Order: sequence, then C-alpha cells, then structure tokens
Amino acid sequence: MQDIQNTATWPTTFGSICVVVGGLTLFGSCLSLSGMAEIEQLHTAIPFGEGEIGDALRGQLQETAPMSWVATLLSCLNILFSIVLTIAGMGLLQHTPKARVTLLWWAGLYILLNIVGVIIHWVPRWELVQEHAEVQGMFLAQLVISTPLYLILPVFLLFFLNKNRIRSEVESWR
Repeated sequence: MQDIQNTATWPTTFGSICVVVGGLTLFGSCLSLSGMAEIEQLHTAIPFGEGEIGDALRGQLQETAPMSWVATLLSCLNILFSIVLTIAGMGLLQHTPKARVTLLWWAGLYILLNIVGVIIHWVPRWELVQEHAEVQGMFLAQLVISTPLYLILPVFLLFFLNKNRIRSEVESWR
C-alpha cells in the first residue's frame, strides 16, 4: 500500500521541485546576464579577506576572466536550461511521458555545462588561485559549496528517473 502511495505522489513532488528550481535558476541566470558577477558572490562566501574585493585584485580577476561573449553564452545557456527544467517539471505534474526523457537529457547536459563553466572560469585564473588566498577561497567556495548545490538535482534525477519502477510507471502514462 505504501509503495502505491509513493508511486502516486512522486510526479507531483519532483515536478514541483523542478518548477521551483527552474524558476530560481532562471532568475539567477538573468541576474548573471545583467552583469552580477558570480566571482563577487563567491567572495562573500569566504570567511576571510576585506569583505570587498580590492581594486587591484578585481583588476587581475577581470584581466583573467573569460571573454565577455563566453560569459554571456554561459548565462544564455543557463537561461535555456532553466526554462527546459521548468517545462519538464510541468510535464511531470501533468504525467507527460516525454518529461522523464527530457529531464534525463537536461540532467546530463546540465552537469556537463556546469563542469565546463567551472573550467572556463578558473583555468585562466589558476595563477591567481595559487598566489592569492582570497582567490583560492573563492575557487574552493565554488568547488565545495556552489557547484555541488547546482549538481544535486540533476544527479538525483539521473538516478531516480532511471529506476525500473519509475520507468514502468511513466510507460503507463500513455
């Protein structure tokens, strides 16, 4: 009986989570596109330093930043991914069979996008990471706090949506 109840509620639960996370990601991606730098957000996560990025360090970070079109492209891709997540979440709420496959593709590609984004942002700044404790703190904050938070949902969806029980139930939605 409990298995039937869990089976009946998971699309509503995970569909709602996808809609909420998609909406929040859309908001954050739009802020990023409008110029709110993630590097400054990461600086607030480290427990040491001056609280504000100094002008000299800010200049070095900007010099080693990826080209502006790359940052814009990553922001636009994040906007696209957040819209897909929201729509697929609504599909789960409506018991649309394609939602499962869409979310699996979304999860795999979103993980790849996040890993590529970290590489694009930090490889050119590797000397700064080694030279400045504040930059090293920002790098570690991204690796230990930010990136895992971004990856929790897609990794979970990859495992959960591939369970035999879930695949069978989604097949019955047709």
